[in-house]
Amino acid sequence: MPGFQPVKTECRMSDKIVQQIEQKILLHQLKPLTMLPSENKMVQEFGASRNTVREALRMLEASGMIEIKQGSRGGAMVCQLTDGYVSDFLVKAIRLGGTSGDQLCQFRLALEPYMAEIVAKKKGINPELVSLMEENIEEAKRIHKAGRITGYLDMDFHVLLARATENPMFVIVLKTLKLSFDILTPRIKKRAQISANRYHRRILEAIKKRDPVTAGEQMYQHLLIVRRSMINENLVL
Repeated sequence: MPGFQPVKTECRMSDKIVQQIEQKILLHQLKPLTMLPSENKMVQEFGASRNTVREALRMLEASGMIEIKQGSRGGAMVCQLTDGYVSDFLVKAIRLGGTSGDQLCQFRLALEPYMAEIVAKKKGINPELVSLMEENIEEAKRIHKAGRITGYLDMDFHVLLARATENPMFVIVLKTLKLSFDILTPRIKKRAQISANRYHRRILEAIKKRDPVTAGEQMYQHLLIVRRSMINENLVL
C-alpha cells in the first residue's frame, strides 16, 4: 500500500490529511473495501497528533468516503462509491455554488447534442431502452393533457438517452442534472414542457433512422427553448 507524506502547512492539518486520502481513493490507489493503515501508523506517517488523524477520519466518514468499524478487527475501510454518491456530491456542489438555470443549460447545450449523435450512430441500440423512451414520451403526453407537470418525466428521457450511450460518465452527469432540474421543474412554464415532448419524439425518430445530424440538431433546438424558459424565469438552484 502506498505510504502517506508528512503534512506541514498553514492550513488545518486534518484538511491536508483528508486531501491525501481522498486523492488515493479517487486514483484507486486505495480500492473500495480496503482497510486504511492503523491509527498508530497514520499518526507516524502523517507526522500529526492522534486527535488530528481522528478528526480527518471523522470528516472522511461524514463525506461517505470511508466507514469506521468498531471492535478488535475494526478500523477505517474505504467505501464503495456509487453513481448515487457521485450525483449527490455534484448536486450539493451545484446548489452551494448558486448555479443558475442558464448556466446549467449552457452545460447541457455543450454536452447533450453530442450525446444524441453518439446514440444515433450506434449500430446496436438496446431495444429495451428504446421502448422505455417511447413509453416516457407517451406518459409525458398523458400527464400534460391531465394538466400536471411533466418536467420530471422529461428529464427521465434524457437519462434514458444517456444510458443508451453505454458510457457511465454520461449516465452519472445526466442523473445529476436530473436531480438539479427536478428542483427547478415546478417553476418552469408549461409551454416549455409542451415543446419538450415534441422534441423528444423528433430526437427518438432520428435515432431510429440512424440520423445523428438530425438527432443532434433537434436536441440542440430543444435545449435552446429550455434555456429561454430558464432565463425568463431567472431560475437559480
